[in-house]
Amino acid sequence: MCRKISPLTFILIALFALHLNGRSQGFEADSVFTWKLIESPNIGNQSIIQFFANSAITPTAWDFGDGGTSTLESPIHTFNYTSWTDSITVTLSFTINGESRAHSRDIPLSPAFFIPHYDRNLGRLAEYKFIFLNMYRIPNHADSLGNLRFHWFIDGTPLADNAFDDATLGQWPNIYYTFSSAGIHQVKLEVNHTGSGQTAEFTQTIRVQPDLTAGKVPFQFVPNVFTPNEDGTNDRFVIPTSGTGWFRIKFFSRSGALVYNTESSIIQWDGKNNQGIDLPEGIYYYVIEDLNGYYEDAKGFVYLFRGKK
Repeated sequence: MCRKISPLTFILIALFALHLNGRSQGFEADSVFTWKLIESPNIGNQSIIQFFANSAITPTAWDFGDGGTSTLESPIHTFNYTSWTDSITVTLSFTINGESRAHSRDIPLSPAFFIPHYDRNLGRLAEYKFIFLNMYRIPNHADSLGNLRFHWFIDGTPLADNAFDDATLGQWPNIYYTFSSAGIHQVKLEVNHTGSGQTAEFTQTIRVQPDLTAGKVPFQFVPNVFTPNEDGTNDRFVIPTSGTGWFRIKFFSRSGALVYNTESSIIQWDGKNNQGIDLPEGIYYYVIEDLNGYYEDAKGFVYLFRGKK
């Protein structure tokens, strides 16, 4: 039975790695099975999905959650839905190393479903900057659109850019968008099929913060220690911001010598001086000024601890 997809499911799906896979692209759900959507003219109430089991396992049966089943390795199944927020639970039974197991995933059904990400290179360092990826994962290339046309809306207003030079092709399937203000924003993707005239749409609520319109705000989550040993954990001194300002950043040794300074739209430091040389462990003093006047200036101490990898 179809059901409304939960906010938690949105978050979980947003964490999944995305991989290109031919013209109609899909999501890598996890290590057990993946799926992709296949273009259908009946996008207003139907999704056609192909499933792929991990090559390390032996699939024995698929349960598509709507009464349909299959024993094929890579079955194609047609799902009918009534709401653009519907999802379905798909279960794969399989064997691995002689042991029988089963694995289930909630899968959104609307062809207009999309995934919000922070900028992949900046993450929470730039909380106003988002990437929105359509569920088909069709690249931003005219030859990949087929009969589908994409149109994005922010708070009910069509985007004025992110479009192909040929207006008949609509907008790019995937967009990069920088919000101009904090608050609760509604982002909608509308997908049209030029052959059938059918439309699917999907809307997500995006919370953007901090609010920079009511005077200067203090920096949040300022670290007092970081460990730049390249073990993938706490390797940099970072402070989340909107990513839309401009900062002057300085670090000093305990003796008062300036060891690193830069200007940037984000705040991070990897524990090196301006020549790219690792600085020794110890306590450093920082001064951060917002040249745009959105944030309060910050001063303080941070302990650079290298430890072991």
